[in-house]
Amino acid sequence: MAEQKQTVVDADFNAKSSTGMEPKIACLLAYLFSWLGGLIIFLIEKENKFVKFHALQALILGIVEVVCFIVISLILGMIPYVGWFLFSWLGWVLGAVCYIFAIIAIVKSFQGERYYIPFLRGLVNKYNK
Repeated sequence: MAEQKQTVVDADFNAKSSTGMEPKIACLLAYLFSWLGGLIIFLIEKENKFVKFHALQALILGIVEVVCFIVISLILGMIPYVGWFLFSWLGWVLGAVCYIFAIIAIVKSFQGERYYIPFLRGLVNKYNK
């Protein structure tokens, strides 16, 4: 028979949140509204480390997304025609990758898991106290 993977639910998943919302909803709003939602939930949350972790990760992911779009826009502005041809698709790809990781993190947070977005793990561990 096939083995099923057990998911480990975080200890604070069912704990009280100082935002007044369920932890799942707070995590959803943090990822849904990118850096702004992550910042607001991160600043409001005082008690629940699960929500604070996902809010911080949403904040960092949103900042990475905005920086990618700014860099691509600068490249397109500095190198007309050739830059548009070579880099116009790159902004869309990077944005789609960020949205896909946000959706995966939302699903994992609804299951009670602390999902680390691969390229953000170091930053999240550094600022998550």
